[in-house]
Amino acid sequence: MKEKFTVTGMTCAACSAGIERTVGKLKGVTHVEVSLMGERMIVEYDESELKREQIFNAVVELGYGIGEYDENVLKERKPQPTKLKNRFLLSLIFLLPLMYFSMGGMIDLPQPSQTISIILQMILSAVVIGINFAFFTNGTKALVKKSPNMDTLVSLGAGVSFVYSFVYSILIFAGKIQHSHLFYESAAMILVLVTLGKWLEEKSKRKTGDEIEKLIKLMPNTVTVECGGAQSRIPFSELQVGDVLIVKQGEYVPVDGKIVEGHGFIDRAAITGESMPVEMQEGDAVTGSDIVKSGFIKVLAQKVGADTTLSQIVRMVKEAGASKAPLQKAADKISGIFVPAVTLIALITFLIWFAVTGNVSTAANYGISVLVISCPCSLGLATPVAVMAATGRGMSLGVLYKDAEALQKAKDVKCVLLDKTATLTVGQPEVTDFELLHGEENFVLQLATAVESHSNHPIAECIKAFAERRIGTLELETQNYSYVTGKGAQAEYQGKTYRLGNRKLLEKTEEKLVFEKEKAYSADGKTAVFMSDGEKLIAIFAVADTLKEQSVEAVALLKKKKIRVAMLTGDNENVAKAIAEQVGIEDYYAEALPEEKAQAVERVRSVGGFVAMVGDGINDSPALKSADVGVAMGNGTDIAIDSADVILSRGDLRLVSTMVELSAATVKNIHQNLFWAFFYNCIAIPVAAGVFAFAGVTLTPMIGAAAMSLSSLFVVTNALRLTVFGKKKENKPVEETVMKKTLQIEGMMCQHCVAHVTKALSAVEGVSAVEVNLKKKIAVLQLTDEVKDETLTAAIAEAGYEVKKIK
Repeated sequence: MKEKFTVTGMTCAACSAGIERTVGKLKGVTHVEVSLMGERMIVEYDESELKREQIFNAVVELGYGIGEYDENVLKERKPQPTKLKNRFLLSLIFLLPLMYFSMGGMIDLPQPSQTISIILQMILSAVVIGINFAFFTNGTKALVKKSPNMDTLVSLGAGVSFVYSFVYSILIFAGKIQHSHLFYESAAMILVLVTLGKWLEEKSKRKTGDEIEKLIKLMPNTVTVECGGAQSRIPFSELQVGDVLIVKQGEYVPVDGKIVEGHGFIDRAAITGESMPVEMQEGDAVTGSDIVKSGFIKVLAQKVGADTTLSQIVRMVKEAGASKAPLQKAADKISGIFVPAVTLIALITFLIWFAVTGNVSTAANYGISVLVISCPCSLGLATPVAVMAATGRGMSLGVLYKDAEALQKAKDVKCVLLDKTATLTVGQPEVTDFELLHGEENFVLQLATAVESHSNHPIAECIKAFAERRIGTLELETQNYSYVTGKGAQAEYQGKTYRLGNRKLLEKTEEKLVFEKEKAYSADGKTAVFMSDGEKLIAIFAVADTLKEQSVEAVALLKKKKIRVAMLTGDNENVAKAIAEQVGIEDYYAEALPEEKAQAVERVRSVGGFVAMVGDGINDSPALKSADVGVAMGNGTDIAIDSADVILSRGDLRLVSTMVELSAATVKNIHQNLFWAFFYNCIAIPVAAGVFAFAGVTLTPMIGAAAMSLSSLFVVTNALRLTVFGKKKENKPVEETVMKKTLQIEGMMCQHCVAHVTKALSAVEGVSAVEVNLKKKIAVLQLTDEVKDETLTAAIAEAGYEVKKIK
């Protein structure tokens, strides 16, 4: 049985390693994995040998909290607890007078008698210890269970300081000794500084999940549903499949579903990254987190809660952020033995200094300094905070890493193999060329549409769409339609038979011309569809799966990184060659079957190439599995997505380059963090132990505690730099090119008017975005180029409205 649990109270990798070690020893447990950043534990166990209560008890006895794992990924996280902040502020109130009594005499501040001063220091220090007693309870529990952690080191350092000072205070009161250096202020300062460090660290760690939180906050708390003609507001959590939702201008679509009434311009940037709102109407599909920029729609809920696209994305990112990268495994092993090793070093330090000086105070100073300056936190946090920050940032950019291993290895890609259909190309055939040889264009297009109206073949659909865009209304009807498999369609109109298909369907009609045209179009990667009236050729449609706008740039970006790019496709040689030439790919493999694509991946790997395969279809899944990094387009099939390591949620091929860059930046960040963690401890521990005392370089326990807190804070802050990865690139073009104009428009009465105005202005060249406010009667335009006022005025006039003012 495999179960997930929420674990709270962990502060360092030694904590998570201790829990893994303890739970792993329980009889019946086959596998256990604890995520420090995700506060999650996954346990695989034999339920016939082990009960859940035993797992709960094992974790609680270590001093941590455990509970059921909440699978509701769209639930907003709770506000940051104020417990650490309150503990720090309250401790500070007592620490300040303690510092006055312990150190005020050094700068000639008025002081009470020695006896009263020692009593006051003892009381104030004890109060601070009481406020922060959680360090002692948690540290002792972990020590008893043979899983010491950071709390163990802190409690040992503060506890030894207080006990030493208390014993020597008694000796002073008894008259056995006249004076001794006491560590009451050190005991309190250690606890206060570590509490401050943990509070700041917790604040910083929460920022690594801000990108995910932004998406979650897109979901409304309540939604409007319609039932039996009546509208009512219900909580978002009560939505069910089959509910009809009312979504107005400015509101977010809370479910995946289909528009059943209304139309509007929908902003899909959160999921697809499309910069321009898309006009949608009845029958179109919408996704949770889409926003209605203008218009009004009713949506039939088809997927709600955990089944929506947004939920799946958030779940994937959270699981990736909580997973462990291969780089983390070595750090976890070191963290597991770190605390016992440091405790032993502190004991040896005390004994050596006592043997050398014979002074207990000096020896205690060095021993306590070693305990409190050592930092297992920085070592344990080095990898997970970077992984969580990177996966969150990747999500906002449109790159979804399924786990930390995929994030780590993507940087090593040296060869990218690209599928053609729906990866390099749009994936939907379009009419790219139209040649009219005989007759009137209007009649020929009407006739072609009438013939193809009986078919739902992809080529038939694109010819109908082309004719609709070209001539608008379609009125002709044909009779006796028939489809000839592998050739095309034919139908009768006014007693004459018209044929629409490939060369084979036309038989002997203008055979030489047909052959030449087919050869010419084929060389360009296009399919020729001929139309004849049985006697002569009257028109030619050239159909092709057109390139995506970003494909050429995407290939160029990869080549710039010295990454080899090749194409694998099931299409014929002519089409493959034409597409490869258009995007700048020299190597391609045409007419490849699914197993041959996988074999191509293996051949590249066998000669030492680290391969990423990018695809979207069922036929790509074997190659995606075989590749070192499988990359699925977000608009692809479920099987392809399941087979991949990384998903490009926006279907933008340029994100392959982003995937590699973010991976490289993350691994570099992890290396920096690990270097700092090792470097800090390798330098700090010898300094604290007094190795450089001969040169006058020594530390007090207070300075050690401050250094320890700053060390882990440094690691978290460094990882936070990943949350702004790529933002300079995003902002630069906008600052350079975007201009705004505001139009005062007369005549708008309803949301239909808003839709008409939006459509009219969006069609103007140079207009990148339109936002219409019906209440204020204005339209705000974002322009990528200078657009004359007369052009905008004319566009509005043509739509039936009047521009009063432009500013």
